[in-house]
Amino acid sequence: MAEEKMNYKLVMPDADTVTDGNGDLDLSVFDEFGRVVLLKAKERDRLIEEVKDADAIFVNKVKINKELLGDNPSVKFISLWATGYNNIDLDYCREKGITVSNVPTYSSNAVAQHTFALILEHYSNVAKYDNFVHDNGWVNAGTFAPFSFPLNELFGKTIGLIGYGKIGRQVANIARAFGMDVLVYTRSYAKAKAEGGNTELEGFLNRADKDVTYVTLDNLLKHSDVVSIHCPLNAESEGLINAETINKMRNGAFLVNTARGPIVGETDLKNALISGKLSGAGIDVLETEPMSADCPLLTAPNCIITPHIAWCPIETRQRLLKEEIKNYKAFLAGNPVNVVS
Repeated sequence: MAEEKMNYKLVMPDADTVTDGNGDLDLSVFDEFGRVVLLKAKERDRLIEEVKDADAIFVNKVKINKELLGDNPSVKFISLWATGYNNIDLDYCREKGITVSNVPTYSSNAVAQHTFALILEHYSNVAKYDNFVHDNGWVNAGTFAPFSFPLNELFGKTIGLIGYGKIGRQVANIARAFGMDVLVYTRSYAKAKAEGGNTELEGFLNRADKDVTYVTLDNLLKHSDVVSIHCPLNAESEGLINAETINKMRNGAFLVNTARGPIVGETDLKNALISGKLSGAGIDVLETEPMSADCPLLTAPNCIITPHIAWCPIETRQRLLKEEIKNYKAFLAGNPVNVVS
C-alpha cells in the first residue's frame, strides 16, 4: 500500500491561501502520497492541465466544476481546506463518483475570537485611540483621560446569533462571559422549541438564565444590539441581510459578518451605515474576494473590514493540515470521513 501511495498525483490549486509561502505551514508532509503540485489561486489555465491526470485535489476557495474537471476526470477525491463547500459542484462530483470531504470544526475558536475582535474594536475604539496617542494627541490633551472617541460596555447588551453551529456556540460562550444576553435564530428553531429549548422572548433578560434564547429572525433583529452571522451560505441565507431585514434591526445596532460575503447585501449595508440606522459593521468576508475596487463597503462609514482572516491563525492552519492528512488517509483506506458528497 505504501508503494502505491507514492504514485498518486495531488494538486493544490490555491496553496498560497493556506501558507504564507515562507514555510509557516509545511506542505511537504503530503510527499508521502506521491507527487504534489502546488499552484497559486490565479493559475487557472495551468490548473486545468494539471488536473487531467490528478488523483486528488486539495482546495480552499477555487471553484471546482465540470468545466475544470472535464467529462471523464481522473480525480477520485477532493478535500477542502475549509468547512464551507459552496465552491464545489457537488452534483457533478456525485455523478462522477468523486468523494468530497471537508474539515468541519477546525476554526471555531479562531472565528469566534475574531468576531469579538471586531465587536470590541467597535465599542472600545482601540485602533483610533492608539492612532490618537501616536499622533501626539495625548501629549497635547491637557487631561489624563481624553474622551476623544465613544466608549461602550458590552455588559448588559444583547447579541443575536444567526446560525448556531460550533462557531455560533463558541461566540455565545464568549458573549456570556462579557455579561451579554444571547438570542439565537436557526433554521431549526421549530425543532429547538419542540425539544424544550427556551423560545419565549419574554424573560430573556433574566441574567440568572445562562442558556441562549431561541427566537424568530424578526425578534432577533428587533431586540439585538449586535447581530452576528454564523450560518452557511446557501439558497436560504444568500442575501438574508438586505434593506428589508436591516430596517427591522434596532436603531444603532452593530452588524458582524465572519461567515460568507453574499449573505449580506453590501449596497444595502452601506446605505444603512450612511443613514445611521446601524452604528457600524465588522466585516471579514465580501461578495467578491479579493475585494474589488468598486466594493460599496470600501467607502462606507464606520465599517471595519479585515481580509477574510478570521479562520487563519497559525495554530488553526496547523490543525487544519493535520485534519487534511487524516481525511486523505481515511479515503485511501476505503473509509472516507467528513464526506459532504
